[in-house]
Amino acid sequence: MLRPLAAIALLALLALLAGCQEYAEPTLTPGQKKKVEAHLLSEAPTPQHPVGAVIEDQVRLIGYDIDKTTAKPGERVKVTYYIEVLAEKPDDNKIFVHFQGRKNDPKAWMNLDHHPIEGLQPLRKLKKGDIVHDIQEFKIREDFPGGPAKVYWGLWRGNYRLKVSNADDPKVEVDKEGRVVLATVKVEGKAGGEKPKAKPRLPMARAMKLGEGESITVDGKLDEPVWSRAVATAKWTSPDGKDRPVPETTARFAWTPDTLYVAVESVDSDVWSTFTERDSNTWEQEVIEVFLDPDGDKKDYLELQVTPANVIFDAKFERHRSDLAKARAWNMKGFETAVAVDGTLNERGDTDKGYTVEMAIPVAEVPGAKAPLAHGFTWRINLFRWDAPKEGRQQAAAFSPPIVGDFHALDRFGRIRFMDPKLGRVLPRSMRPAITPKTLKLDPKKANLRLPGNPAAPIPATPPATSGEASGGE
Repeated sequence: MLRPLAAIALLALLALLAGCQEYAEPTLTPGQKKKVEAHLLSEAPTPQHPVGAVIEDQVRLIGYDIDKTTAKPGERVKVTYYIEVLAEKPDDNKIFVHFQGRKNDPKAWMNLDHHPIEGLQPLRKLKKGDIVHDIQEFKIREDFPGGPAKVYWGLWRGNYRLKVSNADDPKVEVDKEGRVVLATVKVEGKAGGEKPKAKPRLPMARAMKLGEGESITVDGKLDEPVWSRAVATAKWTSPDGKDRPVPETTARFAWTPDTLYVAVESVDSDVWSTFTERDSNTWEQEVIEVFLDPDGDKKDYLELQVTPANVIFDAKFERHRSDLAKARAWNMKGFETAVAVDGTLNERGDTDKGYTVEMAIPVAEVPGAKAPLAHGFTWRINLFRWDAPKEGRQQAAAFSPPIVGDFHALDRFGRIRFMDPKLGRVLPRSMRPAITPKTLKLDPKKANLRLPGNPAAPIPATPPATSGEASGGE
């Protein structure tokens, strides 16, 4: 038995370890180190436009400079932000910048999120009193519609947008979304008048039930017969919905009444990941992400991630992008994962072929999921892949493109339908005709119709909804 003091010390150690997180720390060259040093100021500047917005207890945006307030599509705009660190040890915050014209027009919106000094100096590596001279230069998209566009600024951490502490100060302008409003740029050209294009349809995937006596060993190899019967999704596409090259990725699904199996196959010439601790910032390198909101209520949804090194991140959110620390503290019981690499993990000098992630997700651990699973059930789901090649920027691919810059866009989750081949194919309700003797041109008095899977039951005039229809919808 531990003595009281020893027990307290052990609890403190466990709490410390639980709070530890890994980050993808950049390795700087001597030239990059000099650049960082040159952008750390020894005294407070006098910006063209003072702001003074305080973001919680983390930083103060002293002000900004901007090189132009009128520009044409395709031209570059340079904004310089002056940021003072207030916290003794800043959290893992990232700067978000939105350049936005007419609302609800995807062409009039640009996401300019970044770490300071061209990504070389994460805010978490600064200390209290540091003043950062952060220069951001961006090119206005060629199809940006004419009219006024504003620059919005703030901080976000994982899934949480930090609040402006002095939003009631009349000198600090904050919009309804909690963003600090900075400059207005007049974009010359034709004002956007055309209707935004309709968003792509939500994709539907099918999960194949295991047959009698079948089982799956979670090892990433996909050599069980059910995987050959499971139909792969279409190749994933760009998260913004545009027709552009993305890392080649597909997924397959299988199930038993108490488990959903997910297999994601990724073509990758350089398979790597340096994370080793559970619930690290795995999205900063290469990773597969699965989001689950079975009943589509946009509450208590899950985010599950697996790296090529089989390190997992699992989080349960109470609502859209609720507190990340609380969500991250949750661990899924019985969650099994494995990765098979076709190549050499973390050997950056060779050429790999890809990797496969396999997951076994206990249905009992998924909020909003009816158990046991049954033929015809429908869940809301989305999947993403982050790829970080040796050369170039990190890229993403999506099963269901969110269109907006938010992987937690719950209304853009696709669907997965659970299928038992013995019971046939389940059509969406909108495509399912009412089955009656009349529609089959039979005499109602002589008809003796039966439902598949239950020969003793006659078919009613209106077919019953499958168990999953109420939860997933169409």
